[in-house]
Amino acid sequence: MEVPKKLKMPDGNVHYIKYLYIVINGLKQKGGRVEISDRTLEYFKKGLNDYNEAKAAKYGLSFKPREVNIEVVKHVLTELQSLNLIHKEKSHIMLTDEGEKVASLIEGKKTEELKEVFTKLMLETFTIFEYFLKRVKEISNGRGIPIPFITSNVFDACNGESKKIADNYIEIIKNHSNLHINKSKLYQLLESEKVDLIEKKTKKINKLQTILEKFVVSEAFYPEIKSRRVYDFVRARTTFLGLTNYANFTFDGFPAEVVYLISDFESNSFKYSTREIVYQGGKIYIHSPKFEEIKEALKEAMSKVYIEKKDEFGYVRIADMRDLVCGELKISDNLFDNYVKKLYQEEPHWLSFTYAGASEKITEKRLPIIFEKPMREFFTLIKLNLRR
Repeated sequence: MEVPKKLKMPDGNVHYIKYLYIVINGLKQKGGRVEISDRTLEYFKKGLNDYNEAKAAKYGLSFKPREVNIEVVKHVLTELQSLNLIHKEKSHIMLTDEGEKVASLIEGKKTEELKEVFTKLMLETFTIFEYFLKRVKEISNGRGIPIPFITSNVFDACNGESKKIADNYIEIIKNHSNLHINKSKLYQLLESEKVDLIEKKTKKINKLQTILEKFVVSEAFYPEIKSRRVYDFVRARTTFLGLTNYANFTFDGFPAEVVYLISDFESNSFKYSTREIVYQGGKIYIHSPKFEEIKEALKEAMSKVYIEKKDEFGYVRIADMRDLVCGELKISDNLFDNYVKKLYQEEPHWLSFTYAGASEKITEKRLPIIFEKPMREFFTLIKLNLRR
């Protein structure tokens, strides 16, 4: 049997794997076979937009999701064909046998099984994901490369000098990875783009951000990843699948986004339990600690963050605590949320929650914790009772 040739990456770079789920499920609801027409594309588009609206309502997102267009639907269908989950025959598309199996998992809400299936599919079909994971391991021992996130405070601390800002981030990258940054090359780029001639502060910050993040991404992942757009796509996919996680961390007053590994191609890379996924080409191990084995380490990490970050009322933003604890323990956001809920069930005296109000900025990466029972509530702030 001929082994299909691997592709570099999916057509269209659709960030959300959930979009693949929705189209598969939509096709299943139509009996697994539909005629290709404008009406069919509109049907899938509506499914994607309904999903985005429902998610925004569920989590109280601080922004309105951008409406999905027909081009996105076409890209999803092309990718599903590449993954052999749908098949095109003359004027119709239909689920393959593998697509039917995936549709059954979606219908049964088998979240972990779905992620395992799509991890295998991504690694077997597209070269960019395995490359990215191995490259992060190679240049940072899995800890990730700090991608500059230039704020107004950073700008003011460096008196708006582009080379001074660049120097600070180069030093941070040097101290947290073994990636060598060519300072002269970056200086030449800043000069050729005439950054220091930009007078308006906001415009200069935005220009600096674009130049520095693209430069660092290109230096770290060339030739496979040469733009922030592709980097974000790979980051979104691998994070959803539990292979990586990411957050903004501050290095001596300089914030940077870091994508770090919560998976590895070696079985002994993590302290706690892992899940093994076998794919054509090897095995990958996803860090998946059991609650009982990580419980004390989780409480200790949460306590440490709480002491450092609590406000005058004794609360910490859940999103801040999640970012820092997940970074320390190398776990996913979902696992953190699930285990914090378990902690609350077992030790309700130890932690409590509240909602910060409409001013709290809620994004795809900074979500609240939601409790469905006894009544549906979501929380953005957490308090620990460390005296008990």
